[in-house]
Amino acid sequence: MFRATRLARAIPRQFRQSARSYAQQAGESAPKVRYLFYVSILSTGVLWAATTQVKRQDKTFASEAELKAYEERTGLKIRSRLIEGDKSSHYSFYVIPYVHLDESVEKIKSRLEASGRQVKVIDPQELVKQEIEDESRRYSFLLQDLQATNKPYPKGLITALIKEEVQLFLNTRSGTFDTNFLVKNYPQTTDEAIKFENDIADVEKCLVLHYDMLNELKNAKGPEATHKMENVVGYFETVDKVKTIVARSDEMDDKLKEIVLQDI
Repeated sequence: MFRATRLARAIPRQFRQSARSYAQQAGESAPKVRYLFYVSILSTGVLWAATTQVKRQDKTFASEAELKAYEERTGLKIRSRLIEGDKSSHYSFYVIPYVHLDESVEKIKSRLEASGRQVKVIDPQELVKQEIEDESRRYSFLLQDLQATNKPYPKGLITALIKEEVQLFLNTRSGTFDTNFLVKNYPQTTDEAIKFENDIADVEKCLVLHYDMLNELKNAKGPEATHKMENVVGYFETVDKVKTIVARSDEMDDKLKEIVLQDI
């Protein structure tokens, strides 16, 4: 005890005070380090949650209008379309969810040509056929397998084929001129309609052939497909993009003339 006391006294007072100060500072710094550690973890978690939320937003928009409003509100560009910005004034897209006779498509094509623009008709079934026959194409083997096993096409596949066709066309000399695209028998589900406007371009008008939808569709496609196509029409009606053609006679010509005058 005596030796320890003498030893303690032998240590300079200034040194003992410095040692206590260091110990006190070390004790105080430990919570600070833990605090910074937890803040770092929390910040990382918040960033991850925010990033995840943005990614989820991309998959949960019910319509093109909702997606566009979200982009304008947040300033986030969460999609990259094939036809965007200045290109939109040079290329217009018209879709016909269901057409029974090619004669109707030809009439629509001739009326759209009256605007002075060239018209390119796209038939998704022809694209599928071309893709299967040409094994150098991206989706050839997938489509061959689906055809062999009689399985339905995955969501978005038809839209991907259309996008591929439009890209090829834009790389040709014809693609340098103003063009109206007319896509027949498409889209036949709202998923495809939304994907088209997310990946390719805005739809100018959805052309509904009233007679074909009312009298031919259910017999040709069945009630389930009919219901899905009626939903497509409803989807475009919400954004005022539906033009109903009520007959295959002179009245049809008048309606098509109205489209040319108003929308092109």
